Amino acid sequence: MSATTKKRSPLSIYWKAAMPEWGKMSLAVFLACVAAFLEIVPYILIWLIAKEALSLSPDTQNIWWFTAAIFGAIILRFSAQAGVTILGHLAGFRAECRLRIQLIEHLQTIRPIAVEGKSGQLSRAIMDEVGRLNGVLAHTIPDLISGIFLSLSCAAILFWIDWRLALAALFMLLVGLWAQSRMAAASPQLFEQWMRAEGRAASALLFYVRGLATLRAFNRQADSLQEVKDSVFAVGKLGGEVTRICAMPYSVFTLAMSTPLILVLPCAFWFYSKGTLSISNLIFFISISGVFLLPLCKVVMNLASLRTLQAGAAQLQQMIDLPSFNTDINIKNIPNISTIIFENVSYSVKTASGEEACILQNVSFSLAQGSITTVTGPSGSGKTTLARLLARLDDVSKGRILIGGYDIRSIPHEQFQRIISVVFQDPFLFHGTLRENILLAKPNATEEELLQAVEAAGCTDMLKEFPLGLDTPIGDKGLGLSGGEQQRIAIARAFLKDAPILILDEATAHLDPIAAKEVSQSLNRLMTGKTVFAISHRLRDIENADTTLVLVGGELESMGTHDELLVNSPSYQKLWALQEQSQVWRLGKDHS
Repeated sequence: MSATTKKRSPLSIYWKAAMPEWGKMSLAVFLACVAAFLEIVPYILIWLIAKEALSLSPDTQNIWWFTAAIFGAIILRFSAQAGVTILGHLAGFRAECRLRIQLIEHLQTIRPIAVEGKSGQLSRAIMDEVGRLNGVLAHTIPDLISGIFLSLSCAAILFWIDWRLALAALFMLLVGLWAQSRMAAASPQLFEQWMRAEGRAASALLFYVRGLATLRAFNRQADSLQEVKDSVFAVGKLGGEVTRICAMPYSVFTLAMSTPLILVLPCAFWFYSKGTLSISNLIFFISISGVFLLPLCKVVMNLASLRTLQAGAAQLQQMIDLPSFNTDINIKNIPNISTIIFENVSYSVKTASGEEACILQNVSFSLAQGSITTVTGPSGSGKTTLARLLARLDDVSKGRILIGGYDIRSIPHEQFQRIISVVFQDPFLFHGTLRENILLAKPNATEEELLQAVEAAGCTDMLKEFPLGLDTPIGDKGLGLSGGEQQRIAIARAFLKDAPILILDEATAHLDPIAAKEVSQSLNRLMTGKTVFAISHRLRDIENADTTLVLVGGELESMGTHDELLVNSPSYQKLWALQEQSQVWRLGKDHS
């Protein structure tokens, strides 16, 4: 997905996926043209039968041969059309599969923050928009080319039979082409807006359904439902605009293409009455003139399909253009794990309005090997962003993060991830078994290694509550497990991976005191001998850290030990005082 690709038409995305199937498609198009020509062969044979029958001495044997040839042409036509369908769909399914795999692989290079909240949109693009390619390769392209070929073949035959009537038929063609040009006034941008509106409406409905319980609890169903209705009305409005532009020209086009006899038939009878047109030519011309114009209906319809395809390709291009990781890899080996250095790190994101929002600004510090470094500060100060950058779930906007003297962006992703473990505050568990979720950290782990990780994470007693133990199935996002149980599974993953650098992102934030204490004990065992970078709002949990960073408004206000910060950091002093006060908070009236 190079910069050069981005400058090309979005349709090039489909073109590249289809190119390996050019052999099948070439044969399919050839068979489609053969089938198209065979469509007019019966009319030619009927013309020959009419000429033979109306001759002074008709040859019955020739008539029978021509009749048999008609049946042969029909059989051959359907055989050729079957070949078009088979080859087109084979090419289409292979091209779809290829493009979907390419897009899924591209997702690995996209920064996670760029896809947050877009899972539905991206999955629809990969499945629905890519799914259009099959129909285009199997039907649109063969029908488009064969339609043009058939129309040109009919035109040549019509001019050969009688150029005057051919001009009359061409006049109807010009009317149809004028109508088609009017339909083209509905630009691809309008179709793209329509499809975007449909996507927004689908997303709005999805969020409404997901948040229905919360909306009902706060009696806000009506307001949220109105937003969904507005998005649906927007789709209808754009659909009406497309209809306004296309409806009348399409009706004129259909009339011009479907009723050539409006002009051709009167002219034919006029020439016949004057004795300048034979009865056999009259019959043939009236018959084939309809065949001449009808393929053009297919051509226009297929052009409209390509227009819709272009709008879908634009959505895929937007996905490709999402911010990606810097993949400038220039080292081959994992560096020695020594000091981790944040060097003037800044990080910005684009808001919905298109403006740059600065999350971190010129943050510099170092983590000694084997040390425990914690970071605290008010909500929104950039703590989680620091952890994400260190885990390389995103890349810095400015500055560098160095491990062993190497910029982490220069370390191959697979090798880098071997030295990093992350325990999030909201661990993601996949649909499957507990065993499968833990083995995510090390798929080739032995049973002994797995059981050791389970025991170290404090999962042994938990598993006794499940009859199937590690083979217990769980739903998406850990459905069926409590928050503490999910967190223990995440810690078991980290134990199994046994990476030298450990990142903890509020690992006990959402747990009750009992579960938090149990999980903290497991985390203490996990941190032994590792370089730890931990985020925490609970200052009591980080008193014994080697170094604590205090972030305020995306800037590093101060750093040091707990005792040093109580003297030198106003923000830390304030946070400590507030948390000490919260220890005496209680539910109910104050009787003091």
